[in-house]
Amino acid sequence: MTTQTLTRADVRGALVWGGFLSVLWIGVALLRPGTTFHLAPLLVAAAPPLLLSLNERSAVDARTVTMVGATSAAMAAGTALIVAGIGAMEGPAFEPFPTPMIEALVLTVAGAAIGVGFGRFRARRSTPGGV
Repeated sequence: MTTQTLTRADVRGALVWGGFLSVLWIGVALLRPGTTFHLAPLLVAAAPPLLLSLNERSAVDARTVTMVGATSAAMAAGTALIVAGIGAMEGPAFEPFPTPMIEALVLTVAGAAIGVGFGRFRARRSTPGGV
């Protein structure tokens, strides 16, 4: 019987994907400043912890997923500040939000919560004994 060795979690790769989505958001916002890309902050915040937890080749624990989720939330909030600062967040906001910036920050928190929640659930299921 052979034992399966799991490598350490590829945190850098997951965060690179989040960075790629941030750059993509800035790029399309520059091309269409009058359009609000409502789901961009949610995707930037949720993608890294989701991608980290879905990687079957590496072991991931709940603490690492939470740290990646916090980092990706900061990345999404920073990207929203950049997009607003360069004047490329001029579109409308969804009804309950007064400004597109508030909307982006709320969706950042929601995306991070979704990504971390799913990632922690996967980490608990894949770790022997649960975490």
